[in-house]
Amino acid sequence: MNNEMFEKASRFNETLIEQFSKAAEMQMDAFRRYADVATEQAKKVSEVRDLDGLKTLTGDQAETLKSLSEQFTADWKAWQDYFTEAREQIQQAFDTPKAETAKAKPAASKSGSSGKTAA
Repeated sequence: MNNEMFEKASRFNETLIEQFSKAAEMQMDAFRRYADVATEQAKKVSEVRDLDGLKTLTGDQAETLKSLSEQFTADWKAWQDYFTEAREQIQQAFDTPKAETAKAKPAASKSGSSGKTAA
């Protein structure tokens, strides 16, 4: 029983590290994308020198906002998928593999009460 607990804890820790790494990577990628957009927009604003430049900028802003909206939606979907995957991975870390369960049942029935007194 103790070995099983340690194996589950080990699988859980490995899963957490893997999932936290994936979450950190997703956050950094999103931050990088949005920081690039912000920098690009700041650069465009600084280049406006006249009314025509301002008109061009405002036209570009609509396209940029549309693009950002699509990116927010894609990022939200990616996070939902991540949370679903993480939940499944964590559940699997605590589930006993089917092969082990099948082996454990016959062994438990053969040992009878002697297996219970040893524990």
